[in-house]
Amino acid sequence: MFRKKKIDEWALDYWLLQQYARLCFRIYYRKIEVVNRQNIPDNQPVILTPNHQNALMDAMVLVCNTGKQNVFLARADIFKSKWLIRFLTFANIMPIYRIRDGIENVKRNDKVFEKTLDVLHNKLNPLGIFPEGNHGDRRRLRQLVKGLFRIAFQAQEKYGDQPGVKIVPIGIDYGHYQHFRTTLFVNVGKPIEVSEFYPAYRLNPVNGINMLKERFAGKLSGQMIDIQTEAYYELFMELRGLFNDEMRKILDIPDKSLSGRFRADKVMIDRLNLELEKNPESIGALNNLMMRYQEGLRRAGLRDWVVKKNTYPVAGLLLGVIAALVLLPVFIAGLINNYLPYWFAGSRVKNLKDPQFHSSFKYVIGMIAFPLWYLVLAIVLIFFPLPAIVKLVYILLFPVTGLFAFGYYIRMKKLVALIRYSLYNRKPEITNLKNMRGSILERMYEIVNRHSPVHENSR
Repeated sequence: MFRKKKIDEWALDYWLLQQYARLCFRIYYRKIEVVNRQNIPDNQPVILTPNHQNALMDAMVLVCNTGKQNVFLARADIFKSKWLIRFLTFANIMPIYRIRDGIENVKRNDKVFEKTLDVLHNKLNPLGIFPEGNHGDRRRLRQLVKGLFRIAFQAQEKYGDQPGVKIVPIGIDYGHYQHFRTTLFVNVGKPIEVSEFYPAYRLNPVNGINMLKERFAGKLSGQMIDIQTEAYYELFMELRGLFNDEMRKILDIPDKSLSGRFRADKVMIDRLNLELEKNPESIGALNNLMMRYQEGLRRAGLRDWVVKKNTYPVAGLLLGVIAALVLLPVFIAGLINNYLPYWFAGSRVKNLKDPQFHSSFKYVIGMIAFPLWYLVLAIVLIFFPLPAIVKLVYILLFPVTGLFAFGYYIRMKKLVALIRYSLYNRKPEITNLKNMRGSILERMYEIVNRHSPVHENSR
C-alpha cells in the first residue's frame, strides 16, 4: 500500500504540489494569520494535533502553513480505490482502521503503528493526528480519542524519561466554515513533553494516558474557540461578532488582527461562562433579547454590521455608487473569465450531506477546474488578432480579475444594504433594532465588567 520510498522523506513531487496547493490556499482565504509557528520544533519527534472542524481543510492548514511535509493518519474508509490509495499515499496519508471497518482489518493497524513510530523516530517530518477523531460542526473541543496518547507513549519508550516526543496543540479558527474568501486563524501552542508523563505511564499506563490527556485537553482548549454550552452556543457565537470591537476596547487591544480578535473572544467567552454559572437567568434574558434582535434583522433583510452605526454619510454612499459604475466593466471581464469554474465548484457540493465538506470540495475542484478553464480561454485568445504581449497580460489577469469580481460582488451587496438602511433609517422597526442592539451592548458591558479581575479582586 505504501510507496517504496519512506513516507516521511522529503520528495520533490510532493513539494511541487504543495507549492501549488499553498498558492490556491492563499487565494481561497482572504486573510490567513499564523501565530507562534516557531513552537513547531525541527529535527525532533513531533506530533501536530489541531482541532478538527472543517474536514480536509484542517489537514491543508498544516500542509500549507507549517513548511513541513507532514505525515497524517486518516480513517481507513476513505482508502477505497487503487487510484485514491495511490494518491493518499503520495500525500503522506496512512490509514487507521476502526472496529466499524471490521475486526479483521483492525489487525492491520499493527503495520500502520510501526510506520507511525518510524516517522516519529526518523525526525524528518511531523506526524499529524486529529485528536478528536472525526470532525464536528461547532467551535468546541470534543471528546478526545486515546490513540494519540498511546502512539505518543509508544514512541517515547525509545527515549525513556529523557525529553523525546513532543505534542504540539494547534487551534484552527475559520471566519466561516463554507464561505470562499473568509479568514483563517492558526494558533500554534507550546509543545507538551511526553517524557514528563512517562514515569506515571510506566507505573500505570491508564493513569499516564489520562494525565497526558487532561493536560493536552486544557492546552488545546486554550488555543481554540471552545464554546461548551449547548443551550447558549448560538448566543455566544453571535456575541463574537457583535461585541468583539467593544471587548477589544475594554482589554486595550488596539489592532484588528485575527489574533487580537481571538484574544478578545476568549476573554469574553470565559466571562460569559462565569455569568452562566453564577447568574443563569441573566444569560437567559440576554439570549431572549438576542433572538428578538436576530429575528428583527432577518425581517429587515439586514446584518448586524449595518445597524452598528446610526447613519452613513450620503457623500460616501454616492461615491460608492459612482465607483461601482466605473469599475463595472472590470467586474464583467472577471465574471466572464471565472464564472464557469466558480459555478461548477459550487454546484458540486449541493448534494453533500455534510456541510463541513463543502470547503474541501470547492477547494480541490477549484484547483483543477480553474487552470483547465484558463487553458481553454488562452487557446481561444490565440485566434484573436491582438499583440502577443496583450494576450499574455490578459491571460495573467484571469485570476486577478476573478478575485476582483468576487470582491466587487460582495461590496455591491454591502453597498445595497447600506443604501436600504439609510433610506429606511427612521422607520420604527429600524429604530427598534438599534435600541435592542444598544440594550445588548449595555448588558454585555455589565457582564464582562462584573467578572473582570479587578472587580473580582475587590470583593
